[in-house]
Amino acid sequence: MAFAVSSPIAKRAVGLSALGLAAGRCGVAALAIAVLAPRATARAIAMLDGKSRWATVGAGALLAAHFALFLGGLMHTSLPAAVALVSLEPLAVVLGGWLAFGLRPTRREAVGIGLATAGAFVVTRGAGEGEHRLLGDAMVVGAAVIYGAYVMAARGLRERIAVLPYAGVVYGAASILLLPGAVASAVVEHAAAPPLATWGCVVALGLVPTLVGHTLVQRAARDVAPAVVALVSPGETIGSIALGAVWLGAWPSGWEWSGAGLVLAGVVLAMGR
Repeated sequence: MAFAVSSPIAKRAVGLSALGLAAGRCGVAALAIAVLAPRATARAIAMLDGKSRWATVGAGALLAAHFALFLGGLMHTSLPAAVALVSLEPLAVVLGGWLAFGLRPTRREAVGIGLATAGAFVVTRGAGEGEHRLLGDAMVVGAAVIYGAYVMAARGLRERIAVLPYAGVVYGAASILLLPGAVASAVVEHAAAPPLATWGCVVALGLVPTLVGHTLVQRAARDVAPAVVALVSPGETIGSIALGAVWLGAWPSGWEWSGAGLVLAGVVLAMGR
Protein backbone atom coordinates (compact mmCIF):
# COMPACT_ATOMS: atom_id res chain seq x y z
CA MET A 1 0.00 0.00 0.00
CA ALA A 2 2.85 2.37 0.82
CA PHE A 3 4.60 1.66 -2.48
CA ALA A 4 1.41 2.06 -4.52
CA VAL A 5 1.15 5.80 -3.82
CA SER A 6 4.71 6.49 -4.96
CA SER A 7 4.21 6.88 -8.72
CA PRO A 8 0.96 8.89 -8.60
CA ILE A 9 2.49 11.31 -6.06
CA ALA A 10 5.70 11.62 -8.10
CA LYS A 11 3.68 12.43 -11.24
CA ARG A 12 2.12 15.36 -9.36
CA ALA A 13 5.52 16.79 -8.34
CA VAL A 14 6.12 19.42 -11.03
CA GLY A 15 9.10 21.75 -11.25
CA LEU A 16 11.63 19.37 -9.70
CA SER A 17 13.98 17.03 -11.55
CA ALA A 18 14.02 13.28 -10.99
CA LEU A 19 17.32 13.63 -9.13
CA GLY A 20 15.91 16.41 -6.97
CA LEU A 21 12.84 14.36 -6.16
CA ALA A 22 14.95 11.31 -5.33
CA ALA A 23 17.36 13.29 -3.13
CA GLY A 24 14.48 14.99 -1.35
CA ARG A 25 12.53 11.84 -0.53
CA CYS A 26 15.64 10.08 0.79
CA GLY A 27 16.61 13.14 2.82
CA VAL A 28 13.16 13.35 4.42
CA ALA A 29 13.25 9.65 5.35
CA ALA A 30 16.78 9.92 6.80
CA LEU A 31 15.82 12.99 8.83
CA ALA A 32 12.72 11.22 10.18
CA ILE A 33 14.82 8.29 11.41
CA ALA A 34 17.37 10.67 12.94
CA VAL A 35 14.52 12.28 14.89
CA LEU A 36 12.85 9.00 15.85
CA ALA A 37 15.95 7.09 16.97
CA PRO A 38 18.99 9.38 17.23
CA ARG A 39 20.89 7.48 19.94
CA ALA A 40 20.22 4.01 18.57
CA THR A 41 21.32 5.13 15.12
CA ALA A 42 24.51 6.76 16.39
CA ARG A 43 25.42 3.69 18.51
CA ALA A 44 24.78 1.26 15.68
CA ILE A 45 26.93 3.25 13.25
CA ALA A 46 29.74 3.55 15.81
CA MET A 47 29.77 -0.24 16.30
CA LEU A 48 30.17 -1.00 12.61
CA ASP A 49 33.58 -1.99 11.29
CA GLY A 50 34.98 -0.17 8.28
CA LYS A 51 33.93 -2.83 5.78
CA SER A 52 30.35 -2.88 7.04
CA ARG A 53 30.12 0.91 6.92
CA TRP A 54 31.18 0.94 3.31
CA ALA A 55 28.77 -1.89 2.52
CA THR A 56 25.92 0.11 4.06
CA VAL A 57 26.91 3.20 2.08
CA GLY A 58 27.05 0.96 -0.99
CA ALA A 59 23.45 -0.07 -0.32
CA GLY A 60 22.63 3.66 -0.25
CA ALA A 61 24.31 4.05 -3.63
CA LEU A 62 22.15 1.24 -5.02
CA LEU A 63 19.02 2.93 -3.69
CA ALA A 64 20.14 6.26 -5.15
CA ALA A 65 20.60 4.66 -8.58
CA HIS A 66 17.25 2.86 -8.29
CA PHE A 67 15.34 6.04 -7.44
CA ALA A 68 17.16 8.15 -10.05
CA LEU A 69 16.36 5.66 -12.81
CA PHE A 70 12.81 4.94 -11.70
CA LEU A 71 11.76 8.56 -11.20
CA GLY A 72 13.59 9.58 -14.38
CA GLY A 73 11.81 6.80 -16.26
CA LEU A 74 8.47 7.80 -14.76
CA MET A 75 8.99 11.34 -16.08
CA HIS A 76 9.80 10.02 -19.57
CA THR A 77 7.01 7.47 -20.00
CA SER A 78 3.41 6.90 -18.98
CA LEU A 79 2.50 5.97 -15.42
CA PRO A 80 0.83 2.67 -16.42
CA ALA A 81 3.91 1.62 -18.43
CA ALA A 82 6.29 2.51 -15.60
CA VAL A 83 4.38 0.70 -12.89
CA ALA A 84 3.79 -2.33 -15.14
CA LEU A 85 7.54 -2.65 -15.68
CA VAL A 86 8.11 -2.31 -11.92
CA SER A 87 6.62 -5.82 -11.69
CA LEU A 88 9.96 -7.08 -13.03
CA GLU A 89 11.49 -6.27 -9.63
CA PRO A 90 10.55 -9.64 -8.07
CA LEU A 91 12.43 -11.45 -10.79
CA ALA A 92 15.47 -9.27 -10.16
CA VAL A 93 15.21 -10.15 -6.45
CA VAL A 94 15.03 -13.89 -7.21
CA LEU A 95 18.03 -13.67 -9.54
CA GLY A 96 19.88 -11.55 -6.97
CA GLY A 97 19.26 -14.21 -4.32
CA TRP A 98 20.63 -16.84 -6.69
CA LEU A 99 23.78 -14.88 -7.50
CA ALA A 100 24.46 -13.57 -3.98
CA PHE A 101 23.37 -16.46 -1.77
CA GLY A 102 23.06 -19.47 -4.07
CA LEU A 103 19.24 -19.54 -3.79
CA ARG A 104 18.74 -21.10 -7.22
CA PRO A 105 15.42 -20.41 -9.02
CA THR A 106 13.13 -23.39 -9.48
CA ARG A 107 11.88 -24.45 -12.91
CA ARG A 108 8.58 -22.72 -12.14
CA GLU A 109 10.41 -19.49 -11.26
CA ALA A 110 12.45 -19.72 -14.47
CA VAL A 111 9.28 -20.06 -16.60
CA GLY A 112 7.72 -17.14 -14.72
CA ILE A 113 10.80 -15.03 -15.41
CA GLY A 114 10.48 -15.77 -19.13
CA LEU A 115 6.76 -14.92 -19.16
CA ALA A 116 7.23 -11.67 -17.24
CA THR A 117 10.11 -10.66 -19.50
CA ALA A 118 7.87 -11.24 -22.53
CA GLY A 119 5.25 -9.05 -20.84
CA ALA A 120 7.81 -6.28 -20.42
CA PHE A 121 8.49 -6.35 -24.16
CA VAL A 122 4.74 -6.15 -24.83
CA VAL A 123 4.51 -3.07 -22.60
CA THR A 124 7.28 -1.37 -24.56
CA ARG A 125 5.33 -1.94 -27.81
CA GLY A 126 3.01 0.81 -26.60
CA ALA A 127 5.80 3.39 -26.86
CA GLY A 128 4.68 6.42 -28.81
CA GLU A 129 1.10 6.37 -27.55
CA GLY A 130 0.38 9.37 -25.33
CA GLU A 131 3.18 9.85 -22.78
CA HIS A 132 4.61 6.37 -23.34
CA ARG A 133 8.25 6.51 -24.48
CA LEU A 134 10.86 3.76 -24.91
CA LEU A 135 13.58 5.75 -23.11
CA GLY A 136 11.47 5.92 -19.96
CA ASP A 137 10.71 2.19 -20.21
CA ALA A 138 14.43 1.37 -20.41
CA MET A 139 15.18 3.51 -17.34
CA VAL A 140 12.47 1.76 -15.30
CA VAL A 141 13.80 -1.67 -16.32
CA GLY A 142 17.26 -0.54 -15.16
CA ALA A 143 15.76 0.53 -11.84
CA ALA A 144 14.09 -2.87 -11.46
CA VAL A 145 17.41 -4.68 -12.02
CA ILE A 146 19.17 -2.55 -9.39
CA TYR A 147 16.32 -3.16 -6.93
CA GLY A 148 17.30 -6.85 -6.74
CA ALA A 149 20.83 -5.96 -5.62
CA TYR A 150 19.47 -3.40 -3.15
CA VAL A 151 17.24 -5.99 -1.43
CA MET A 152 20.09 -8.51 -1.30
CA ALA A 153 22.31 -5.88 0.34
CA ALA A 154 19.79 -5.60 3.18
CA ARG A 155 19.89 -9.38 3.62
CA GLY A 156 23.67 -9.46 3.59
CA LEU A 157 23.97 -6.89 6.40
CA ARG A 158 21.28 -8.32 8.70
CA GLU A 159 23.78 -9.54 11.31
CA ARG A 160 25.78 -6.32 11.46
CA ILE A 161 23.31 -3.48 12.05
CA ALA A 162 19.71 -3.11 13.24
CA VAL A 163 16.99 -2.27 10.75
CA LEU A 164 16.20 1.34 11.65
CA PRO A 165 19.83 2.56 11.86
CA TYR A 166 20.58 0.68 8.64
CA ALA A 167 17.69 2.39 6.90
CA GLY A 168 18.80 5.78 8.21
CA VAL A 169 22.32 5.36 6.84
CA VAL A 170 21.04 4.02 3.52
CA TYR A 171 18.62 6.92 3.02
CA GLY A 172 21.15 9.48 4.18
CA ALA A 173 23.87 8.14 1.89
CA ALA A 174 21.46 8.01 -1.05
CA SER A 175 20.38 11.62 -0.47
CA ILE A 176 23.97 12.89 -0.23
CA LEU A 177 25.00 11.01 -3.38
CA LEU A 178 22.00 12.35 -5.31
CA LEU A 179 22.30 15.97 -4.14
CA PRO A 180 25.11 17.14 -6.49
CA GLY A 181 23.23 15.82 -9.51
CA ALA A 182 20.03 17.45 -8.29
CA VAL A 183 21.73 20.83 -7.94
CA ALA A 184 23.49 20.49 -11.29
CA SER A 185 20.25 19.64 -13.10
CA ALA A 186 18.52 22.65 -11.55
CA VAL A 187 21.35 24.95 -12.68
CA VAL A 188 21.49 23.53 -16.21
CA GLU A 189 17.73 23.75 -16.65
CA HIS A 190 17.58 27.24 -15.07
CA ALA A 191 14.78 25.85 -12.94
CA ALA A 192 12.60 28.19 -10.90
CA ALA A 193 11.66 27.35 -7.33
CA PRO A 194 9.12 24.49 -7.34
CA PRO A 195 5.61 25.27 -6.08
CA LEU A 196 4.66 24.53 -2.50
CA ALA A 197 2.58 21.52 -3.58
CA THR A 198 5.71 19.88 -4.99
CA TRP A 199 7.49 20.14 -1.65
CA GLY A 200 4.44 18.51 -0.10
CA CYS A 201 4.87 15.67 -2.58
CA VAL A 202 8.55 15.33 -1.59
CA VAL A 203 7.62 15.03 2.09
CA ALA A 204 4.87 12.53 1.30
CA LEU A 205 7.27 10.44 -0.81
CA GLY A 206 9.82 10.50 1.99
CA LEU A 207 7.41 9.48 4.74
CA VAL A 208 5.16 6.94 3.04
CA PRO A 209 6.78 4.89 0.24
CA THR A 210 10.34 5.51 1.47
CA LEU A 211 10.24 5.53 5.29
CA VAL A 212 7.36 3.06 5.61
CA GLY A 213 7.59 1.03 2.40
CA HIS A 214 11.32 0.65 1.92
CA THR A 215 12.07 0.22 5.62
CA LEU A 216 9.55 -2.63 5.84
CA VAL A 217 11.09 -4.25 2.74
CA GLN A 218 14.56 -3.98 4.31
CA ARG A 219 13.19 -5.58 7.48
CA ALA A 220 11.50 -8.41 5.61
CA ALA A 221 14.57 -9.05 3.44
CA ARG A 222 16.52 -10.08 6.54
CA ASP A 223 14.41 -13.11 7.43
CA VAL A 224 11.87 -13.85 4.70
CA ALA A 225 12.61 -15.75 1.49
CA PRO A 226 13.47 -13.41 -1.42
CA ALA A 227 10.57 -14.74 -3.47
CA VAL A 228 8.11 -13.70 -0.75
CA VAL A 229 9.67 -10.27 -0.21
CA ALA A 230 9.47 -9.71 -3.96
CA LEU A 231 5.66 -10.00 -3.94
CA VAL A 232 5.50 -6.33 -2.92
CA SER A 233 6.05 -5.17 -6.50
CA PRO A 234 2.98 -6.72 -8.19
CA GLY A 235 0.88 -5.09 -5.48
CA GLU A 236 2.55 -1.78 -6.28
CA THR A 237 1.67 -2.23 -9.95
CA ILE A 238 -2.01 -2.95 -9.32
CA GLY A 239 -2.36 -0.19 -6.71
CA SER A 240 -0.49 2.42 -8.73
CA ILE A 241 -2.48 1.76 -11.91
CA ALA A 242 -5.73 2.07 -9.95
CA LEU A 243 -4.67 5.26 -8.15
CA GLY A 244 -3.21 6.76 -11.32
CA ALA A 245 -6.48 6.19 -13.17
CA VAL A 246 -8.55 7.72 -10.36
CA TRP A 247 -6.24 10.63 -9.39
CA LEU A 248 -4.64 11.49 -12.71
CA GLY A 249 -6.89 9.97 -15.37
CA ALA A 250 -3.89 7.92 -16.53
CA TRP A 251 -5.71 4.94 -18.06
CA PRO A 252 -3.50 2.20 -19.57
CA SER A 253 -3.46 1.66 -23.34
CA GLY A 254 -4.17 -1.74 -24.90
CA TRP A 255 -0.49 -2.66 -25.10
CA GLU A 256 0.07 -1.53 -21.50
CA TRP A 257 -2.90 -3.56 -20.23
CA SER A 258 -1.77 -6.66 -22.12
CA GLY A 259 1.86 -6.39 -21.09
CA ALA A 260 1.00 -5.69 -17.45
CA GLY A 261 -1.20 -8.78 -17.43
CA LEU A 262 1.62 -10.95 -18.78
CA VAL A 263 4.13 -9.52 -16.32
CA LEU A 264 1.81 -10.14 -13.39
CA ALA A 265 1.03 -13.66 -14.63
CA GLY A 266 4.75 -14.43 -14.85
CA VAL A 267 5.36 -13.09 -11.37
CA VAL A 268 2.44 -15.06 -9.90
CA LEU A 269 3.73 -18.21 -11.60
CA ALA A 270 7.29 -17.63 -10.43
CA MET A 271 6.35 -16.80 -6.84
CA GLY A 272 3.53 -19.37 -6.45
CA ARG A 273 3.87 -22.18 -3.97
